[in-house]
Amino acid sequence: MSISLRKSESINLTRQEPGLKRILVGLGWELLPSSPLDLDSSVFIISGNNKVISDEYFVFYNNLKSPDGAVQHTGDNRTGLGDGDDEVILANLDLVDSQVSELFFLVSVHDGVERKHTFGMLQKAYIRLYDMDAKREVARFNLEDDHPKATEVIFGKLIRINGDWKFLADGTGTNIGLQGYVDIYT
Repeated sequence: MSISLRKSESINLTRQEPGLKRILVGLGWELLPSSPLDLDSSVFIISGNNKVISDEYFVFYNNLKSPDGAVQHTGDNRTGLGDGDDEVILANLDLVDSQVSELFFLVSVHDGVERKHTFGMLQKAYIRLYDMDAKREVARFNLEDDHPKATEVIFGKLIRINGDWKFLADGTGTNIGLQGYVDIYT
């Protein structure tokens, strides 16, 4: 049975899902009528110094796979149309480099600041973790529609603490743009 999380809640995946290795991180949203948004998901693979290990460990639509093969983006969905996950990230927790302390999943509105497009133009956003081996959803975080002016939102974080993987339902919205995050973490 899937665990439904609220903002700032977390789950210890290592303890509650001890066999979890290969996960699908599904990110989804629904556009409001006549909202021509292109949203992009990204993963920042962070080491203990709070930076990506190297530029190649920033996984997004122009860099679909981390060098160690642990994290893979399946491609950019430019319309967000249809049911289910709009963008998907695959991760193999056993392959994640030992110096990695966090994977954080950001969804940004493409050229949001320039086009004046925001998260207020969509609804029903979520992030979910799916166990690919057991073929079942483990956890889901349905974001509140409380970011009407944000151009990007951190949907969730996988955090490694003392060897345990925890998932944090984040939901932090900002207006610094994807490049702002790249500048902070690279």
